[in-house]
Amino acid sequence: MTELYIGVDGGGTFCRARLVTRDGAVLGEAVAGSGNPRIGIEAAWQNIMNACLEACRQGEIAPEEYPKITLGLGLAGANQPLEQELVISQSSPFGRRYLLTDAHSACLGAFNGEEGALLILGTGSCGVFYQNEIFHIVGGWGFPLSDQGSGARIGLSALEYSLAALDGTSPASLMTDSINAEFSLSPEKYVLFQNRHPLPKEYGAFAIQVFEFAQQKDPIALKIVQEQVIWISRYLECLMTKGAEKIVLVGGVSDVIKPYLPERFSTYLTKPKGDAMSGAILMAQQQIGRKAL
Repeated sequence: MTELYIGVDGGGTFCRARLVTRDGAVLGEAVAGSGNPRIGIEAAWQNIMNACLEACRQGEIAPEEYPKITLGLGLAGANQPLEQELVISQSSPFGRRYLLTDAHSACLGAFNGEEGALLILGTGSCGVFYQNEIFHIVGGWGFPLSDQGSGARIGLSALEYSLAALDGTSPASLMTDSINAEFSLSPEKYVLFQNRHPLPKEYGAFAIQVFEFAQQKDPIALKIVQEQVIWISRYLECLMTKGAEKIVLVGGVSDVIKPYLPERFSTYLTKPKGDAMSGAILMAQQQIGRKAL
């Protein structure tokens, strides 16, 4: 059997897996739930395996061939030793695996393994600059302490302003009225939501309304967007200070927030050559990242 590789992009909302040959021919591609170990390693690993196994099914790969397949894992939330150990310790029917975060793999994919910087703005956020085979990381330490500019932080702000409007401590708007209606105009419903420890993606779901109302010039929605633009600008400036000359923006928030970014960044922003799965495949092929057998 020819050499096979699976690249996994494990985001906070869902993970994707792509099975390719050594020459890059795509044999299968699948999607499953969140691949972030912070949601619970058992659930995250099951999602990752489900995506990998479905990609193999599409590629008509026999189970006895699985140990010959090398995995590249780019996972959100895998930037700390504890999460890395949890991932490395999981059993797998596949062969070697190489682990980095989804920001690392996305940066490798965006520049096809060459020098460049990337700012991922999805459920979470993280900046990374790859230079001379070294990764320089900005942010990405997890919600809610970090991940500024992300869907989760934007959604959290939407709930914060909406609850404040309900209390009368902050102005109301059409956006806060809409969100408060979802919570039955009840502060207690907000407390119940918070007390069940919702996942970052559940906060991120409210970011959709923020951008919808921002298009309608809702003052609170625009305020939230501009607050996050300040943070995103800081991330971009930090990457530029480290030496980045080209920066790719990726993630579900990137396209909708890009029109709000200051014009001074336009000369630095560029389109990606590949995605996070192609970067994870490079990890597997070039043996980049934390290794496990």
